[in-house]
Amino acid sequence: MMRTIAVVTGTRAEYGYLKPLMEKIQHDTKLRLLPIITGMHLLPSFGNTFKIVEKDFPNAKKIPMRYKGDQLKHMAQYLASGISNFTTFFDHHRPDILVVLGDRSESFAAALSALYLNIPIAHINGGDVTGTTIDESIRHAITKISHIHLVHTKENAERVERMGEQKKRIFITGALTLDTIMHSKLPSKKELFKKYHLDQNEITFLVVQHPLTTLKDRGYSQLRELLRALDTVKKQTVLLYPNCDAGGKKFIDLIKNYSKKSYLHAYQNMPHADYLGVMKSVDLMIGNSSSGIIEAPSFKIPVVNIGSRQQGRERSTNIIDVQPEKNKIIKAIDFALHDKNFRQEVQTCKNRFGDGLAAKKIIKILKEIPLDEPLIQKQITY
Repeated sequence: MMRTIAVVTGTRAEYGYLKPLMEKIQHDTKLRLLPIITGMHLLPSFGNTFKIVEKDFPNAKKIPMRYKGDQLKHMAQYLASGISNFTTFFDHHRPDILVVLGDRSESFAAALSALYLNIPIAHINGGDVTGTTIDESIRHAITKISHIHLVHTKENAERVERMGEQKKRIFITGALTLDTIMHSKLPSKKELFKKYHLDQNEITFLVVQHPLTTLKDRGYSQLRELLRALDTVKKQTVLLYPNCDAGGKKFIDLIKNYSKKSYLHAYQNMPHADYLGVMKSVDLMIGNSSSGIIEAPSFKIPVVNIGSRQQGRERSTNIIDVQPEKNKIIKAIDFALHDKNFRQEVQTCKNRFGDGLAAKKIIKILKEIPLDEPLIQKQITY
């Protein structure tokens, strides 16, 4: 009997991670894919990225979450609306397993709804550490309400086990995004630089800086320091808008002020393949995005990681951690571009987050794990 696997995607970046898995589910003879679009995908202010998902999966269902603004109270209301809407949906379209990724509010809303309806939850990338944001709490909360744990690394598996989860529920699969990097043909530098109006002969940066949900004002000041540093260095820069977390609107307003600078090219969103292709083609990545930690090592590019958002995460030798101060950021950029020993080290760095076979491993688990009472009935191990 075919199993229906619901996969929830709420953001452009998250969809890029999930796409290899969704494609494999769709083509598997023993599984039926139920793609669900929600969250930021449905917001015009973030580029209506649902169209990207619908192009790949025309039968995808849309579940809106009411977005009133980027204050902390709005995040709680956003979550609440998602729980209500997912509950209504799952009551009528009941999957055999729900797959959610990471630490986003959209994943949390879907998982909480499924929990109360006794739908088994498979959580990708539990046990990770994400520094000074609410994401840390959400990720571990999703872990505790999930029934199947699909983690990136051995360290993450050990962390999930220490949270009282049974070993039989924990599987080390690696990061899905490495499947795309290793098995997809990414657009070339020539194609991408033409598409995004960039000069191939210029030193180029990729910048992604997100808000700090537990330190909202500090997150804004960190972005300001980064933009001041970039305005001093004045190298060709591709900058992506942040996510819709608390403080995001102020981030976007500040970015819009700087986007008038000739060296800065700011974009609301970018298809995941383009994003990875740009990352592969630039000289340096800067910011506080997890993609600098997880994807960049595969491309052997240096990363200046700013502030505490990725604090505690495993990392490769291509990462330079720096305090969010203009002069320190400038110094780190100079070091990343010109220090010969560091640049040689970057060329030999290894990616700790998998082997590019995550989707294949996850598919096997989704097909074979018994969907019985012991799976649903959880108990802490100590």
